[in-house]
Amino acid sequence: AKTTTSVDSSTNTLHLFDMDPSDIVSMWNELSIQIAEGEGNSWTERAHNINQLKCRDLIQVTTLKLKLSLFSMEQLSQTIFSIALVATSLLTRCRYRASRDGDLEASLRDLLLQRKTMEDIFNLVAHETVDKLYQSDPHNLSNLAYAYASIGFTPSLGDGQDFLEVITAKVVEFNSGYNADDISLMLRAYVTTSNSNPNLLSLRPFGWFLADHVVAFVDELHPQVLSESVWVFAVLGLYRKKLFKRLADRIVGLASDILARFTPGNLSILARAYAHCKCHHQELFKLVAPAAIRLKDEFTSHHVTNLLWAFAAMGIEEQIFVSFAPIVMALLDTATIHHISIIAWSYAVMNVDVPDLFNSYFVNQVMLKCELTSAGQKSLSRLHQWNLWQTKEKMRPGLQSRLQNKCYSSFIYTEIHSSFLQSEVALTLSSIGIVPEEEVLMDSGYSVDALVTVDGKTIGIEVDGPSHFIGESKSPLGSTILKRRQVQSIDGIELISLTYWDWRKIKFSTAKKQKLLRDMLGLEDTTFVSDTLEAEASI
Repeated sequence: AKTTTSVDSSTNTLHLFDMDPSDIVSMWNELSIQIAEGEGNSWTERAHNINQLKCRDLIQVTTLKLKLSLFSMEQLSQTIFSIALVATSLLTRCRYRASRDGDLEASLRDLLLQRKTMEDIFNLVAHETVDKLYQSDPHNLSNLAYAYASIGFTPSLGDGQDFLEVITAKVVEFNSGYNADDISLMLRAYVTTSNSNPNLLSLRPFGWFLADHVVAFVDELHPQVLSESVWVFAVLGLYRKKLFKRLADRIVGLASDILARFTPGNLSILARAYAHCKCHHQELFKLVAPAAIRLKDEFTSHHVTNLLWAFAAMGIEEQIFVSFAPIVMALLDTATIHHISIIAWSYAVMNVDVPDLFNSYFVNQVMLKCELTSAGQKSLSRLHQWNLWQTKEKMRPGLQSRLQNKCYSSFIYTEIHSSFLQSEVALTLSSIGIVPEEEVLMDSGYSVDALVTVDGKTIGIEVDGPSHFIGESKSPLGSTILKRRQVQSIDGIELISLTYWDWRKIKFSTAKKQKLLRDMLGLEDTTFVSDTLEAEASI
């Protein structure tokens, strides 16, 4: 029979050995609720008992009962989940709070947040859990995954595995029976673990499992959990074309219910995730744009940067660039040079002319921020492309000459690597009597894959492989759009794009490759080597 917890009025402490695991579970649960809600002045009766019990004794009795193996699997998961909630709440709420006599939160903070105390309890629960995994259910597993990930501690089990690997493997083994709350908890665990250790390949099966379940529960997940999870999936390479398309289709189908709950941060992270993994889904972006415009006054410079970069990187021109111009103007003072360079690059890519934004004040802010902080190579390179847009395409004043030179130097510094496809094209050009000049640095600072002269006319050839396009589509990325436009308008040459799919279709035929290049360059088809002659010559 369950023993009732009693308070000794003379000593003002609880009888430790009268507490069973149910009492301990209830007390930690009550603590997690009270501390999370910050209701330190309105304790329930059970929390009052905890207050009478010394915090050190509460931790000791928990440790003692764990050593006696008295907890069931459910009690283990509930206890450690509540302890993790208490610990994370204390970290966020009490970090700068002074201790006071009788202050439960401060006492717990001083004891529980000691690394050794925390590791002792979490180690005990881990080893107890492994012995009782046969009792586990989806809810237990989600509690355990979240608890250990949230505090950033994964016990080693001494057999080459760590505890989180064992738990997540069990999660994948169950595969069904999870509800939205379980998936949400595990998504938070995965995001936390991935942020602290992005190279943890052992958790990839867990990531695939969660990615598949996100689609099913997309309308029940908190927007922050959903957007951050999609971003982590994209960054860690857990990108499956069908998965991301299914997820986007679900969001589009439920747009009024889902996107209405999104904050500026949620919208910008979602758009950035799809742009990062080059997932072509214009319908999703067309819904994100008006949702973002409705909330534009709430955007920070970080959110604006992510959002505009995503649209520009995907080459999607929406009203969003015009609508956000006043917001960018208002944020210039607080934005970093990193943010400003990305925003400037995004407008240059989409060729959205906003004279009221890109004026002398904007230029002065760029100059000032570059002087105050050390701008990185990527930021300077993006500013070079923006400066080309302003000075050469729009014929407006740009950056001061000293900064222009610095940006140009950063832009041309990028190391160039010739692809196998590029080398093959160069050889084929030579075979038809056109000797190309490879990797030519133009006055604009761009490097063109090959430069040829045909009938006195200079023509540039860009060999565009898969990295120049959005996913498996034939839509060019924003960076490819910008290069094609600026090389032609600034360097004054015709630029031809030879795409990888056109070349692949004829990769086994030298004659067809020669013909393709002749047709692209406007040469008469007279002297190409046929496949038959080529075969005979090799005998």
